[in-house]
Amino acid sequence: MKNKIRIIPLGGLGEVGKNMTVVEYNDQMFIIDAGIIFPDEDMYGVDVITPDFEYVRQNKQKVKALFVTHGHEDHIGALPYFMKEFPKVPIYATKLTAGMITNKLKYHKVDRSVIRIIKSVNEVFTYNKVKVSFFGTIHSIPDSVGIVIETPIGNIVHTGDFKIDYHPVDKNFIDFQRLGEIGKQGVKVLLSDSTNAEKEGVSVPESIVAANLEKEVFQATGRTVVATFASSLHRVRSIVEISEKLGKKVVVVGKSMEKNIKLAIQLGHIVAKEETIIAQKEANDYPREQLLILATGAQGEVMAAVSRLSQDENKFFKLEKDDTVIFSSGVIPGNEKSVGSLINNLLKKQVKVVQKKEIHTSGHGYQEEQKLLLSILRPEYFIPCHGEYRMLVKHKELATQVGIKEENIFVFENGDVLEITSDGAAVGESVQAGPVLVDNSGLGDVNINIMRDRRRMAEQGLVVVFAKVYTKEKTVSVRFELKGIAARLDKPQLNKELAEAVESRLSSEKKEGTLRRALIDDFVDVVYKHIKRRPLIVPYIEFIRD
Repeated sequence: MKNKIRIIPLGGLGEVGKNMTVVEYNDQMFIIDAGIIFPDEDMYGVDVITPDFEYVRQNKQKVKALFVTHGHEDHIGALPYFMKEFPKVPIYATKLTAGMITNKLKYHKVDRSVIRIIKSVNEVFTYNKVKVSFFGTIHSIPDSVGIVIETPIGNIVHTGDFKIDYHPVDKNFIDFQRLGEIGKQGVKVLLSDSTNAEKEGVSVPESIVAANLEKEVFQATGRTVVATFASSLHRVRSIVEISEKLGKKVVVVGKSMEKNIKLAIQLGHIVAKEETIIAQKEANDYPREQLLILATGAQGEVMAAVSRLSQDENKFFKLEKDDTVIFSSGVIPGNEKSVGSLINNLLKKQVKVVQKKEIHTSGHGYQEEQKLLLSILRPEYFIPCHGEYRMLVKHKELATQVGIKEENIFVFENGDVLEITSDGAAVGESVQAGPVLVDNSGLGDVNINIMRDRRRMAEQGLVVVFAKVYTKEKTVSVRFELKGIAARLDKPQLNKELAEAVESRLSSEKKEGTLRRALIDDFVDVVYKHIKRRPLIVPYIEFIRD
């Protein structure tokens, strides 16, 4: 049998989130990342969305390892669900990423001993003619890596999320020499971050953001609150340094932020004097002007720290007139409404709100950074990944600008397959790769039918119909209840028509199961005549034979 590489994105294409990619060489399977995406507002009762593991399930005997590029939720969030199902698959991650995964797993009953530390980007793991190695990348979180999978056919390179920052705040500079060596060795297929493919130029360095943020903190009045992402540890590092420079005490509010900062300090990614970070209960021991509150909830999350502060729900201190809240984050598309509501609540408290593009930057490279990486690595084949479809298409365009042949660029969707042999590359038969909607009640995944019912209840309401069929007398008794429906209606007439629908079906449908299914449609039509809605119908039909 001819040697073959198969590359199968199971998540992260056509979307920003739930990243997961399978790379196969013959009978060996390697997985890169296992992330989540958060549900839309109309996904009622859904906690998170994970990739579909069905293809991995079908080939679990082939799985050798899962490698993680960095510690963001869209790359590690699905690991608890993956590890429950595949408990013996080793998970490889750098120290910080491994620590974040371990913290996450404390709430899940899974074996954490399978987590293995990538001690250095120079480390190499060997699996029967396949080698896996790494290269350091710059992102909005430390300890990020790209991955190289070396096979006899050629090398597969996955960048993970990256930007090119010549002035990194932690002084971990890009290793262009290593990237050049990878390119010189030859890249058969490159998978690269497309998130900001539509943005021209280069991204703003984190050090510039830090300088702008220092000006805002210096000018702030009262107690200063800085809201940012709990995982933006480069930003957190800058905020701690600014606080020490300006003589402020840092109070961390938000469990995820507390855990991440504690871990980052332990590993040396954040350096803080012992007296800089104080507990919430100590906040009132210092003048308001001396405090900087580092808080989660920059996206307006209802239960996060800033929202709770806006509602006076923090038990240790409350925001007062002329305090300052600085949003050091961009608004994620879809969160505009929640962020706007949060700002309204803060302004009602006469709190000063600072929201400027100069005090945030992306962890994803812009067009010139993407073209630079493509130019260095010079892949034979290219799969844009990590982005909505329009971003992938734009990334393809950028690749052609630096000389990658258009016919060698594959704009895929989740589940598409690229097969590579010594003869070249071809698109294979797609595999199952839809979203899995997870309800953390532990009672199972939310399938499409359940989701459809929830949406219908939310939008149209619910009607419960109780029908008794007296088979001996051949009569019907019906009553109904409306939930979530505000309508004036002739209840006796509706009751009569529902009963008539049952009687009509009884004459043609003899099987009870078939009768119930047919009656649902009949009831929907009858109810629509009265309230001009098509609510979810729940029929309870009892056959009385005595």
